[in-house]
Amino acid sequence: MDSSGFYRVFDHTADVGIEVDAGDSAGIFTRSALAMFDLMFGLETIGRTCERRIEARADTLSELLVAWLNEVLYVHAAERLVFSEFVDARLADGVFSARGLGEKLDPATHAGSMEIKAATYHNLRFEQAGDKWTARIIFDV
Repeated sequence: MDSSGFYRVFDHTADVGIEVDAGDSAGIFTRSALAMFDLMFGLETIGRTCERRIEARADTLSELLVAWLNEVLYVHAAERLVFSEFVDARLADGVFSARGLGEKLDPATHAGSMEIKAATYHNLRFEQAGDKWTARIIFDV
């Protein structure tokens, strides 16, 4: 388990996977994105000097989770932003959006330990059991 306690890492051939828990489905989206940045840079290295609303659309929750994570990765790559918090999360009618709080990527501060290229559909799981939501995502690294 990672130091934040909301996700677990598992190895998968040449890739890396995470299992994320949350109290609601929207929490899975925000926590999965946070886990992704924690793996890449360590959340403790990322300040909160800027914000960016990010949105994704898809037909199912599982597809939406992959679309969301890949959109966050796109914003990271295209705008050179890193995020340490996601707030104002909204999930409705096949759309998920949240405001990412973070800062511009600084190679001196954000010495990445892992490059994540994409979230994949391989062995993807997104489910509810009682009052707990769980997701399992494999990243292409």
